[in-house]
Amino acid sequence: MGLSSRLGCTASLFLLVATFCAAQELVIGVTYVCNGEHIYIEACNIRDTSDASLCMVAHPDHLTPTGLNSYTNVSRGDLKKLLPTCQQPTAQQLAAAKAFQKKQQDLYNANVQKANEQMKAYTEQANSNGQPAKPKTPEERALARCITSGRLPASCTGNSLLGAFTDMVSRVLPPAKSEAVAGPVMAGVFQGAGNWKLDFIDDGVLVNCSVLSPDQHHYMVDFKNNHATITVDTKPRPLVLAFRDGSIVGPGPLQLDGVIASGYQEGGSSYGQIYKDSSGNLYDHAGNPIHGPVNNLPGHATFSGKTVTCPALNLSSKGASVGVQTMQTDLLKTMFGGEKGPPTPPGIRMQGIFAAPTGFSVQFFPESAVLGCGPDAARAYPYTVVADGSKVAVSIAAPDHSLSLAIKPDGSLDPGAATPYQVHGRAVTGQNNDGDFTFAPMEQTCNLALLTPSKTIPSTGGTAAATTAGSSAPSNGGGTLSTPANPLGNATLTIASGFPAPNPLAGRPYILLRSSYAQILARVGVSVPQGVSPYKQVGMLCAQRSPDCAKVNDAVKADAASAVRADGNGGGTFPGVPPGTYYLMISAIYNGHPLLWGQAVQLKAGSNSMTLNQSNAVPLN
Repeated sequence: MGLSSRLGCTASLFLLVATFCAAQELVIGVTYVCNGEHIYIEACNIRDTSDASLCMVAHPDHLTPTGLNSYTNVSRGDLKKLLPTCQQPTAQQLAAAKAFQKKQQDLYNANVQKANEQMKAYTEQANSNGQPAKPKTPEERALARCITSGRLPASCTGNSLLGAFTDMVSRVLPPAKSEAVAGPVMAGVFQGAGNWKLDFIDDGVLVNCSVLSPDQHHYMVDFKNNHATITVDTKPRPLVLAFRDGSIVGPGPLQLDGVIASGYQEGGSSYGQIYKDSSGNLYDHAGNPIHGPVNNLPGHATFSGKTVTCPALNLSSKGASVGVQTMQTDLLKTMFGGEKGPPTPPGIRMQGIFAAPTGFSVQFFPESAVLGCGPDAARAYPYTVVADGSKVAVSIAAPDHSLSLAIKPDGSLDPGAATPYQVHGRAVTGQNNDGDFTFAPMEQTCNLALLTPSKTIPSTGGTAAATTAGSSAPSNGGGTLSTPANPLGNATLTIASGFPAPNPLAGRPYILLRSSYAQILARVGVSVPQGVSPYKQVGMLCAQRSPDCAKVNDAVKADAASAVRADGNGGGTFPGVPPGTYYLMISAIYNGHPLLWGQAVQLKAGSNSMTLNQSNAVPLN
C-alpha cells in the first residue's frame, strides 16, 4: 500500500477518533476552503469544550518535507470565527459527517459499556469478600492477566478500547495488513543524510529519501552470523540493510522508486465500493445496507510515482522525529483518557506469544515482555534483543531471575535449561479508595523449555507455590536456614512496605544474609568493576550464562540465615535468628525502575521491624 492509501487511512483514523467527542459543536472531518486553502478538523480536546481549548486542524494542501499533512492547533473560539467566512461544505457532506460520527459513537459506547461490565464483574467479587477475583470470561481473564502482570492498567484497558477501535476501523476501511507473525520486528524512526528516513509502523515501514514522500513497504528482520539484517521490498531492488550498534546502514548510491505529492482528492465514502439494487437501495462491499449519506471522509493529497537516486544509508534514531505509529497511538490513548506509558525503545523488538509444553510462556509487547506460567500467573519486565555478532538472544531483565532466550534459526526461543522458573504472579483482590487495584501473590512454577510461536497463552501448566508469609520460606538448607518450624534464634525482623498500592513489594522474596552481597562475591572469586553494583554485575553474568552465575547463587543459598516471601501488602516476618548483624537481599521494580535493599541490619533479641520505601533503597546501576 502506497502513501496515498496510507494517508487516506490515517485521515480516516483521526476522523474516527474525533467522532468520539460527545456534544461536539464543531463538525469533524468535513472540508472547508478558507482563502483558497482546504482545511478540516481532525480532533478536538474532549475534556475541555471551552472556546480556549484546542483542535487539531489538517492542511492537506501543505505537506511536510516527509509528505504528511501539516497541522496547526487552533482554539475552538478562533475556529468558530474562521469557519463561517470560508467556503462551506455541502449539506450532504455535513449530514454524511454527522451520520458517520453517530454511527461510530454508538459503536464506541457499546464497547466502553462492554469493557466496564467486564471490569465490574471481575472486581465485584473481590470487593465483597477481599479474596482474589476469578475471571469468568476469556476477555476478563486476558484483562486480569495484563493488569496483574504489572503493565499499566491504562495500557491494559486502553489496549482493550484500542482493540475495539481497530475493529471499528476494519468495518469501514479495507484490511491494511495480515495477521502479525510472532518474531522480531523493528520500532522507531531512523534518519540520515540525503533526507533518508525509515519510520517503522505496525504493518510495515514508511520509506523515503531525497524528494520522495513516505511510501509504505513490507519488511522482514532476519539474523545471519549473529547479526540482524532488514530486508525492505522496495523497487527496483529490495533494500538489504544491516542493523549494528543501534544504527541502520546500507549500500549506495542506489535508485529508489517512490511517490511524490501531485494533487488533491476531494472527500469520498468510507464504505469502499458501493452497490445499488434495482430499487435504488445502497449496500457496502460486504452486502450490508447503507442508510443515509455515503460521502463522509475528508479530502487528502494524491501522489504519483517518481524514481530518484539516493545516497548510501547511515541512519540513527538519535534526534529523529516522532513517528506516525507513536503519533497515532499517543493520540488514541489521550483521547481515551489513558496514560501513554513507557515509550517503545527504538531498534529490534519482538511481537507475539511464545509458549512451551510445560505451561511457561513469554508474551511480547512494545515496552515489555510478560513471563507467564499457566493461564493466569504473569509478570512484565523490560527486555532487549541482542544481535552483537557473538549471539542472538532476547534478554529479559527480571531482577531476581534474569532470563536469556536464544533466538534459533527456526524462530523458536531457547532458554538453554530445563530448570524450574518461578513466576511472581498476582491476583486482584479489589480496589482501594483511590481506585487503584490491590493484589495478593499468586506464585506459579513452570519448568523452562523450548518456546515456539503460539496463538494463545497456555491454558494449563505450572505448580502453585505457597503465597503466605508464614509458609513460603524455603527448606532450611540442612539446618543453616531458619524456618518457622525450626527457628535458629529469637531475633525476628518484620518488614512493612511504605509504598502505595499497587504494592511493588507484594509477593517479593525477602532474604536475610549473614554476609553482604559484595562479600559473598569476593568469597567465590567474582570481581565487580568499579562503578558497577554487585547485583548488576551478577545480572550480566547470568544473562551471559556464565558459570559464575550458578556459583554466586549457590553461595547466597549457603550464606542465607532466614527467608520469607512477602504477603499482598509487602509485609512479612523472618523466622528467628540469633541476635547480631545481618544483611538484606530484597529487590522490586517501582515506576519502571529496579530498587534494591542490601543494607546491614542490627537485630536484637525479640521483635525488630523496619519499613522499606524509596528513601532507604538504592537504584540498580
